[in-house]
Amino acid sequence: MTAPLAAPRASLSELKLRLPRERALIALFDLGRQKGYGLLAAKLYAFGVFTSYAIAIALTGGPDRTATIHGLLRAAVISLSWAVGVLAALGSAQALAAPGERDALSTLAMQRGFPRSALRRARTWAATGRVARLLGVPALLLVVVGLMRGARAAWALAVTPALLVYAGVLGLALALLAQFAAELSPRHPRAMLLALGLGPFLVSLAFPAIPSLPQLFGALLTRLLDPGAALS
Repeated sequence: MTAPLAAPRASLSELKLRLPRERALIALFDLGRQKGYGLLAAKLYAFGVFTSYAIAIALTGGPDRTATIHGLLRAAVISLSWAVGVLAALGSAQALAAPGERDALSTLAMQRGFPRSALRRARTWAATGRVARLLGVPALLLVVVGLMRGARAAWALAVTPALLVYAGVLGLALALLAQFAAELSPRHPRAMLLALGLGPFLVSLAFPAIPSLPQLFGALLTRLLDPGAALS
């Protein structure tokens, strides 16, 4: 009985030791991307979206106040998704394709004993967290503004986890797409990312049966926010 119990304990101990190292590696790659122009533009646009929709929510009144706030929140999330998210993804693709910076960070990490598989995983999670924060933080702050303006607490409890899930899923999708674009076309990663993202969307305008990222995530957002809409 001792040997079978020792193996799970050893695996758990190894996991506890590995998680802080993984988080440190993700933070390293995230820090290395903080000064990019794409990320700066995404932050400025996110602030602009939050400010404009916060003012609109603050001016909301009437008996259907929560429903109006819900509609404004949904519109804000859509704006954040396809402006802020895309700007952050373009910045990530450009940074991932930059051999000098990438090699410097990779060399530093490998000197600390990280395998190459961990480097790829850390880059993906760093980009995911970056996009998710740029989308999720302004959206959650708008929920707070809605509560201050008189929206129902039950509505806020319904939409908050929905926004967290949506921001995380969209962040992961855009991070994977940015990494794929950087590997597929190291010289022109942003153009490749736009082609991968906009190509299917333009085709779907002529052939609606063909799915695209805006359609898929629009449907996901609607499904996630439906419980909140019912409570508004």
